[in-house]
Amino acid sequence: MTSAVKKLTTKPVWWWERSRSYPIRSQFDRLPQLPVEPGPKRFVVLATPDSFCDAMWTAWSWYRFLQGHGFQLHLVVDGDAGQVAGAAQLFPGVSIESAQSLCAYVIEREPRLQSFLLSYPMGRKLALMLALSDRHPVLYSDHDVLAFNAPSELLACIGRGIACNFMEDVDGTRDPQILERAQALGLDFIPRFNSGFLFLPQGSLSMTVAAELLAGWHPPANSWFAEQTALAVLLCQAKAEPLPPDRYVISARRQFYWEKDVDYEAIVARHFTGTVRHLMYRYGMPILLRQSRLSESELTNA
Repeated sequence: MTSAVKKLTTKPVWWWERSRSYPIRSQFDRLPQLPVEPGPKRFVVLATPDSFCDAMWTAWSWYRFLQGHGFQLHLVVDGDAGQVAGAAQLFPGVSIESAQSLCAYVIEREPRLQSFLLSYPMGRKLALMLALSDRHPVLYSDHDVLAFNAPSELLACIGRGIACNFMEDVDGTRDPQILERAQALGLDFIPRFNSGFLFLPQGSLSMTVAAELLAGWHPPANSWFAEQTALAVLLCQAKAEPLPPDRYVISARRQFYWEKDVDYEAIVARHFTGTVRHLMYRYGMPILLRQSRLSESELTNA
């Protein structure tokens, strides 16, 4: 392909791939049921009304590997999601809770966090991590992180009670004001930290430190990375370890149609961040559907 053709077609094709509809998103009911097991740990997926269907695919992709490891599936809904009946159908026994109730739990214990949790766009995400990890060991996922193969490294960290996280492929997605506050408090942070998927041992996040860190924050938000930066500081205090970035992937590869994609057979999971979200629908979900059919076939022939 000539450079002239690439230059003329790259942005239009990228726009089309990102803006077209993907019917598979709403077809999570084609996946086999996964009954939810009771257990002392929580696997938590955050969903909004717009991302609810994606969250179902994410939850299914991970929970099939977590069964038998003491995890109970817990769905947190930020907003009014009318599709919750679909979650109960796919995951019989799933626990569903509102993000607002978890905000209230944290604010009751640490009132200084109220402004951030209620006013910052990602404040509810921080609230659910603070609230739920106060009561249980928590494995948390955004709605756009799909697992394709057994997460042996993750399960090893969980078995050792070690906090862990995905790493960004490049550094820099941080809020400088939060970092300045952390420096003033004598707190370090994790470079290349991504907050989209985390294991949090019970009690590993301090509401008090979070409140001190966010004491100077007030609306309007000046950055999309305040919550992620705060967690980069809090998880550094918890001595979190990075999951291998070649297996737990955050990458812009195949953002444009002429680029080579990651090898989904060789990785555990991929966080499909904004610029490559369309690949989750075009490739990730179809792969999960094929894997689910293979699993059902193996069970039938066993």
